[in-house]
Amino acid sequence: MTKFSKVAALAAFLSAGVSAGALHAQTAEVLHWWTSGSEQAALAEVRKVFEASGGEWVDTPIAGGGNARAAAVNRMLGGDPAAVFQFSIGQQLRELADQGLLANVDKVASEENWDQKLPPLIVKAAKYDGDYIAAPINIHGENWMFYNKAALEKAGVDVPKSWDEFVVAAQKLKDAGIIPIGLGGQPWQERIMFNSVLLGVAGREFYAKLYSTLDDDLLDSDTMRKVFETFAALKPFVDEGSPGRNWNEATSMVIKGDAAFQFMGDWAKGEIIAAGIEPGTTVGCAFAPAIDTAYIMTVDAFAFSAMDGEEATPAQAKMAHVMLEPDVQIAFNKKKGSIPARLDVPADSFDSCAQTAIRTLQDEKTHLVSTGLFGVPSAVSGAIDDSISNFWNSTDMSPAEGQAQFHQAISNAK
Repeated sequence: MTKFSKVAALAAFLSAGVSAGALHAQTAEVLHWWTSGSEQAALAEVRKVFEASGGEWVDTPIAGGGNARAAAVNRMLGGDPAAVFQFSIGQQLRELADQGLLANVDKVASEENWDQKLPPLIVKAAKYDGDYIAAPINIHGENWMFYNKAALEKAGVDVPKSWDEFVVAAQKLKDAGIIPIGLGGQPWQERIMFNSVLLGVAGREFYAKLYSTLDDDLLDSDTMRKVFETFAALKPFVDEGSPGRNWNEATSMVIKGDAAFQFMGDWAKGEIIAAGIEPGTTVGCAFAPAIDTAYIMTVDAFAFSAMDGEEATPAQAKMAHVMLEPDVQIAFNKKKGSIPARLDVPADSFDSCAQTAIRTLQDEKTHLVSTGLFGVPSAVSGAIDDSISNFWNSTDMSPAEGQAQFHQAISNAK
């Protein structure tokens, strides 16, 4: 497969696109998928500072990460790119850089010393041939377990520390008439819960090695079988309304106490905050049960289309600067529910859940692992999502069959 066909395949995989007009020098069209209330409030903090510094912001929201990424790719391929677009850093973004479709913001990054202010894993993922092709605005943790404290008290259960404890607690919640797990039935949400189980059962070294190597022996191992058995054990604890549910609707279930737990990235905190609740109070947070501590990290970042050449235009450079400003990092992340991408931003004004995340991130003894999407091609990540979703939604697929399907799907997509 040629490099161009890989990009075209990426566009097809992600979905369909849109078009828009050309931009002036200080104008940046910003294409993104942040459409929920908390997401819009967070992005408004960036927009406010960008416009105050003389930039003109043209907002292009597209619901759904896959749809927005597809629109960005298709518009670049069609010669009508958005100047700034939200995208996942990693292999999929490098596929666009391979085609010369991206501008770099390395001049800004060098002047502002991003190499020293960002975690090494993010530095590596945000660069292409030594140059920054994306501005990371935050760090999300995906292996969070949010819970309604009153629901747990009603059922007489404690916050579980292992997946075996969780299954026992979930049954007690179900017997008490409370939905144990509020889950949005979409493949990416099912994958988030699966990855929490994978980390919790197999451990951080297994997790990191599996997604970095896609090793056949690991995929076929007894440890992986235990992961699928544990994941399958959670199926009875999700309500019938789950399929197709949006993530923020599942968060609302936990806020109201209709559901006890949600396994979701810490962007759920943005909805909790928007509901007027301080995270860690009536809605608690903890890392999902695990045999050792690790942070499944995902990064919201914005990339820059090649408009006039390889380097960023003035508007793009201004945007990169604004996104990494300390005050913007604080204001944005408080509303988004995430933590700053910069390691040197003070943590004392953040909620207790965020402070736990920041301490974990800064602890050299704690391993940071990616979602698995940093380094795998788009076709493989799509196969992973599809395989997990097929197993989760099957009524008769055994854990052994689910494991075999997962292994085969990855092998076929490599």
